[in-house]
Amino acid sequence: MKCPECGAWNQAYLPKCTRCGADLTANVPETAAWEADMHKKKPSLKITSFNQKDTVENVPEKSHPTDLDKPYDPEYLDNAALADEMEELKRRRERGKQRIEQMRKRAENIHRQIETAEIVRPVPEVGDNDYVPDPVSIQNRQENKTNVYTGMPEQNDIGQHDSSRRLLSFVKEERDDIPIYYDGYEPENGENIIYDVTTDNRRNKKSRSQVYIKQESQRKQVFRRVLGIILTIVLCAGFAFGGILFARYYVSNRGIQVRQDNDTTYTVEASEADGFPSHRITFYGRENASIYLQEMQTSYVIADGQLSINIPDYMWYDTESSTYAHEADSDTMNVTITPSVRYQQEGTNYLLDPIEFTIDVPLSPIYLINPPTAYAEVGVSVFEVRINVQKGSTVLIDGTNVSTLIRDTGNVSKNVQVLPIGENTISISVKSKYCREHVTEITLYRAPQDIPLELNPTVIVEWNYEPNDERFQASISGTTLPGASITVESPHENLEVNPTTGDFKFKPLFNKLGDNQVVIRASYEGRNDSVITHTVYYMPTADIYTRKAWDLDAQYSDLINYINMRIGTIYVGIGEIKRIISTAPQLAIMDIGSSGFEKEVLIENSSKTTWAVGKKYRVYGEAYGLYGSMPRLTVRYTYLVE
Repeated sequence: MKCPECGAWNQAYLPKCTRCGADLTANVPETAAWEADMHKKKPSLKITSFNQKDTVENVPEKSHPTDLDKPYDPEYLDNAALADEMEELKRRRERGKQRIEQMRKRAENIHRQIETAEIVRPVPEVGDNDYVPDPVSIQNRQENKTNVYTGMPEQNDIGQHDSSRRLLSFVKEERDDIPIYYDGYEPENGENIIYDVTTDNRRNKKSRSQVYIKQESQRKQVFRRVLGIILTIVLCAGFAFGGILFARYYVSNRGIQVRQDNDTTYTVEASEADGFPSHRITFYGRENASIYLQEMQTSYVIADGQLSINIPDYMWYDTESSTYAHEADSDTMNVTITPSVRYQQEGTNYLLDPIEFTIDVPLSPIYLINPPTAYAEVGVSVFEVRINVQKGSTVLIDGTNVSTLIRDTGNVSKNVQVLPIGENTISISVKSKYCREHVTEITLYRAPQDIPLELNPTVIVEWNYEPNDERFQASISGTTLPGASITVESPHENLEVNPTTGDFKFKPLFNKLGDNQVVIRASYEGRNDSVITHTVYYMPTADIYTRKAWDLDAQYSDLINYINMRIGTIYVGIGEIKRIISTAPQLAIMDIGSSGFEKEVLIENSSKTTWAVGKKYRVYGEAYGLYGSMPRLTVRYTYLVE
């Protein structure tokens, strides 16, 4: 069935067109009988009950339906009418195929004629716009028009034919299948286009021709002029494009931006990062814009309209922690950051205003313990320089690296030789983490001696056993002027002196814990005495020390009431660290009360364990004095209580 809207052929049973969806039932004049019966009839549903006594004879006979409203029964279809309808559909299908083939051939023919068609352009009259009401001019114009149509060249002013204007030969084609089209073409100056029709009808395709007349010299001049203009434009465009590429390459490789960008802003404020001073930079701008910090060589992306970067101050001066840091030689440092923004849509970096701020550069801390000041008078040949630094620092004392000897408390020491020449300068260098290097000097003054008196470099400086313990037979030894007498003015035993060589040695005895002064005097007739004072740190082992400890909780009131009599007595206490007062040396308040009553004590850390607030420890130490209304102890051994 043909669609009334688009003309497409469809199957006869379809209600709508498969191409445009138009209704096809409107064109059907009448409905076939069998089709009407098919739609109107309803299937019948009849239930018949059979008893055992029923027979086949009792079943009623079928009757042919005579009314269209009766239920549909497929056994009574009109097969002959249905066959005729099917044959008609086949014939209509064949006619449709033939019609489609005819339309296809017609379309191909039209397409071929369009491709092979020629365009015929009319010949405008020469000088029609320059009309002069002069008989001579009219006659000349008519002669020119005649020469054009007859193919004769025009005459110049002296009556000769102009050979520079050559007429092209006529072109004729005797083809019947080529149509003629006119596109309304109007000739330009300097170009004469004419056609000649041999008959009086221009639409007669068997008699048509075209002639194109051009001046060869003018064509060459126009061609050269156009070619020169094109080459000039190409060269200028090439130079401009190359300049742009070079500028973009120069800008992108050197971090120099093309223009300022006002869409992105930022704020700078002082902050803190992991307990260290820092500066927080917050950028506000477009979503997914990329922020590049040139000094840090790092890019960040803006999310939710802002970007926050917290930069620790030590990243700018600590060369051990940062690859883009610069060494600082003063307490402050000016920092300049050059930010730029890049948008994904544009692909170009835009420069932002530089970020400038000032940071403090901390100095590596050094706390002098022995000597307590940078200048001290000593009377010993071997002096223990003891300082307190941060753990993990790099420490050099008198040119020797002692970083591995740093204790948990931060104390570190080294024995240096002090000559009897007056002032002895000892250098100390400390480089702590996130700090700049701290270099200082201490001066140890030792008066010149009339009698040479020196201790051996291997003399003991720490004593961890009882003086009468047979397992430890260490002694103090040295040398003096042969023939000089040696006197030990501190507790000692077993003094031996060799008058020939001047060597001597003895075993010291200690009457208190901690630092003990050993005084040695050399005498020689006719010379002034020489005196050496050597310090030995006496601390028994934990096995010996802890056995002498008293219970601090039980003896708390007695210690406070009789503090002068209890100085040096060893006590043991168990409690929680409430707060830290000082870090070098470490001083803390501990509550050692066990019966529900608060008993606070000030303790000074001389052990190898660093205390922490909230932790519970068992400490051993000797009484030192009072701190306000609470006792003060110097702790030698610390144990963590779980």
